[in-house]
Amino acid sequence: MDYSKLLEKLKELTVWSGHREMSVEDVATIQPGLGRLMPEVGARTWKLYYAAKAENWPLAAFQAKEIKGLMELGAFTRPKHEAALNEFLEQNWKPLQDAINKKDFKAFEEAFHKSVEAANAYHELKDKPYIVWKLPD
Repeated sequence: MDYSKLLEKLKELTVWSGHREMSVEDVATIQPGLGRLMPEVGARTWKLYYAAKAENWPLAAFQAKEIKGLMELGAFTRPKHEAALNEFLEQNWKPLQDAINKKDFKAFEEAFHKSVEAANAYHELKDKPYIVWKLPD
């Protein structure tokens, strides 16, 4: 079977999701973009901060891991943001995770505030200056 025929067959293929038949293209379409992922990142970010402040390092580590996973998912599903998200994780998230591993709130707090500033700078860079994340009281 040549490639074009195989591609046709794949496009015809559907799977049962438990709720409806879906094609491979349907599955690709419903993958979450940053508009769906970032609100969860924001909610986990404040939980991360207050967990670290309370020295609940296991919860802080869990939230940091989940946030990183959400950002990696966003980078995968939205390739136009992949470089920026990966750069953010490398430059800003790694120091924060290192502080969590050391259970050092002072280092954590410094890395946390730098990461928030960097995230807000990315929002501006991506023509979304109206998205400004702040730590809730």
